Amino acid sequence: MTKRIEKISLYINDDEKVLDVGCDSALLSINLAKRGIYSIASDLRSNIIENAEKNIKENLKKYISFRVGSGITLKEEENDFTLVMAGMGSYLMIDILRSTNKKFKKIITISNNNHDMLRREFLSLGYIVDKEEIIKERNKYYNLIIFKEGYKKYKDEELIIGINHINQELLSEKNIILINKYKQILKKLKDVDRIKELERTIQILESSI
Repeated sequence: MTKRIEKISLYINDDEKVLDVGCDSALLSINLAKRGIYSIASDLRSNIIENAEKNIKENLKKYISFRVGSGITLKEEENDFTLVMAGMGSYLMIDILRSTNKKFKKIITISNNNHDMLRREFLSLGYIVDKEEIIKERNKYYNLIIFKEGYKKYKDEELIIGINHINQELLSEKNIILINKYKQILKKLKDVDRIKELERTIQILESSI
């Protein structure tokens, strides 16, 4: 089990039902099934679903449903699910949430870039940040964000740095890498507005360290 799957599991309560979009090998669903938690493992690729089904032990099958499809595969009568999106980029997460009329009390996302945009766009769709945690795995930094229903006005600092981070040490490590990356990008930029925007982002990131 990967560190990311382990972290997601820790943020899911025993009384929740889960929809895992882009489930890959269904490792999350398998882990949740061992706790008696029902989940739907969904993926666009039918071969992924077929292979995942073969790896499920008989005693766990009643806790997992498999579905092939893009985006939210819930039926009309299926409600009150926790949505997990972990195996994709922020742009795709936004597109998936925009394309459904289903509402979720909790959404768990994990990605490694464009988090300011993700927070901003999810806010426009009626979700605010509950808490965040940086996960370091194989020398890459991933940001786990838990969203809940709500409306709030965020400051620029909150959109860029994040809200209610659990691990400040890893957050600082990640932000130092981002600052160095953005400073290198600055050297190549010619667009004045883009330069000002990136300089402002660097300033905000530096204030968080």
